[in-house]
Amino acid sequence: MNGLVRDTAGVELSADLRNRLAELRGGLLHERPLQGTVPDAGWLACDLLEAGLDTPAIQELIEQTLSIGPMSEVEPLVRRVLAEAGFPPIDVQRDPWVVARDVAQGIVEGSLPISDGANYLIWQSMDECGHPSEITEFMLLMDDWQARCRTEPPADDEFREQAAKIVEAVNRHLGTEAGGGT
Repeated sequence: MNGLVRDTAGVELSADLRNRLAELRGGLLHERPLQGTVPDAGWLACDLLEAGLDTPAIQELIEQTLSIGPMSEVEPLVRRVLAEAGFPPIDVQRDPWVVARDVAQGIVEGSLPISDGANYLIWQSMDECGHPSEITEFMLLMDDWQARCRTEPPADDEFREQAAKIVEAVNRHLGTEAGGGT
């Protein structure tokens, strides 16, 4: 892979740009205040435009580049930009199983940082979904290493593989075939 990945709009985004979008998505998942300033958000929009993604929300956010204030002032606009870039914020008010699927799918796709997704799955979804074994196994990947049962930390691919099993389990639970969000 050349470090570029196509988003849902068919535009190739660099790994760095995808990571920046994923970090914002992860922060919103945990309802953390957006980190940075309005100009930071504006520069992100400029970088998305430079990458070839041109949408009304991106244009609107670019206009904010010279504004002053915390990024939280433009959060609704940042949410629109994330959605248009293929990183839609996860609505945690839906059915817990659907949220767990969307979080796990974000880990698989790389559109959500593993740490943010893991924290949500373990601390929210596990209890709300009745402790499914796939989420427990996800937690054990970390616990075994932290308890020194493993000499090496789990690789990102191991977490993504287990997250894919969570997606499959949720789909079975919900009686669906496709792994997309609702």
